[in-house]
Amino acid sequence: MTLAGLPSLAVTIGTLALYRGLAYVVLGDRAVADFPISWTTGATERVVGTPLPWVALLIAALAAVFGVLLHATPVGRSLYALGSSAEAARFSGIPVRRTKLWLFVASGTVASLAGVFWTLQYGSARADNAFGLELSVVAAVLLGGVSIFGGRGTLPGVIGGVLLLGTIRNALQLADVSSDVLNIVTGLLLVLSVVLPNAVARMRRPAPPLYRNPHPSSVPHDKG
Repeated sequence: MTLAGLPSLAVTIGTLALYRGLAYVVLGDRAVADFPISWTTGATERVVGTPLPWVALLIAALAAVFGVLLHATPVGRSLYALGSSAEAARFSGIPVRRTKLWLFVASGTVASLAGVFWTLQYGSARADNAFGLELSVVAAVLLGGVSIFGGRGTLPGVIGGVLLLGTIRNALQLADVSSDVLNIVTGLLLVLSVVLPNAVARMRRPAPPLYRNPHPSSVPHDKG
């Protein structure tokens, strides 16, 4: 992907559909559930004295590491530059292809850890595990202030977007709202998270100057 210069989002969605299709071919409607008991119970255990699962500590540690890396190091600044303009970043001396490669490696590693935890938490691996979750992920990231075009966004904003969307979905589920309505709400939030920032940016954009004649001396004067 980095060598061919393909769009990252399109390739990600394409490979998602590819691997999900392969999972359906291999598993069909069957599920793999013969995991060791220690693994499944470990994925659901709580931190002593709190209602939080122990995996929350791992998430907090990863958030701290990536937060410092993104917001307090030259590497993070180069990532913002890369997202704003890959061509300008290349002229600034940033190894664009190598940086993108390591970003994909890091993203894939974290996503694989999330997939393992999801599977162990529910105690089964099915072809439709986390089906439709990608929409919620994109909506939470955009709600957190990340630009889909790159170059803008913060890790605290993303965490806030995840908490906001999770709170809304949990509240609707407690109100016995159907999954179809949940998908409608998620899609609406996704659209608003894209439309509203653009609308605000246009409102803040200064109005173009009134037309002025570039050659005032060419305007004939009435000499009476």
